[in-house]
Amino acid sequence: MREPRRRGQGSAGRVHTAVTNAEYGPGVVAAREPESRRTGRPRRSARAPRDGDPRREIVAAASQLFTERGVAGTTMAEIARRCGLQQPSLYYYFRSKGELLDEIVGEANRAPLELVARVRAAGGSPAVQLYRVIRSDVAALCALPYDLNEIHRLAARDPDAFARYWTERERLVEELAAIVTEGVDRKELRPVDPRLTALTLMSNDEGTQNWLRVAGRDGAPVHTSAAEHHAVGAFLADLTVRGLLAAPRDLERVRRSADALDAAAVVA
Repeated sequence: MREPRRRGQGSAGRVHTAVTNAEYGPGVVAAREPESRRTGRPRRSARAPRDGDPRREIVAAASQLFTERGVAGTTMAEIARRCGLQQPSLYYYFRSKGELLDEIVGEANRAPLELVARVRAAGGSPAVQLYRVIRSDVAALCALPYDLNEIHRLAARDPDAFARYWTERERLVEELAAIVTEGVDRKELRPVDPRLTALTLMSNDEGTQNWLRVAGRDGAPVHTSAAEHHAVGAFLADLTVRGLLAAPRDLERVRRSADALDAAAVVA
């Protein structure tokens, strides 16, 4: 069931309807979706958090400010004002800008690295592993309250503060390239360049999140349901893996295997 159409969604609703009404359905836990955190403490205004989690709203505001002004040029007081929080309330959630940076980097790279590790440990063919990673990663990215591209711009602007970010991002490329290499060696995947393929996969995932956030006619973010996030992830996984398979007719087998492994992971 779709949520009611929101103002600013424009023609994007038709796109989401077409995807959601296909064979895809919810069932994957978002890899970058953080657990519920504390939700107490007073606000400067009566404005409620967009998604019920003040930590995520704070991270979104900090990401924007860091991108606009740089890490050194942003104060905790400015972050609190952007969120509508009293400054002591901000310190209840994050004790320093360093903690905020750590949270941002964790969502950008560490969570998908953990996802890849879990998928690899669960087994399945390389194509199945890629399918699971793409589907879950896109669903999680679509649920983020900010544009991940803001983090990339921020990391490029302040490479010293984000040295760990670039190290972990390279690890993510290498882990994905290793899956592709195995698939090519086993002749399950077409003979493609593993690193270029890994970079393209990451670009596709993150680009999808970026475009869905500004798909409304007026450029406003499109807020969709978890089921729609999952449907978009499944759609991109289908599109990507079909293009990589040596035998595209195997896509149905890959999808069924991915569904079974995801279901087993949810039960566990």
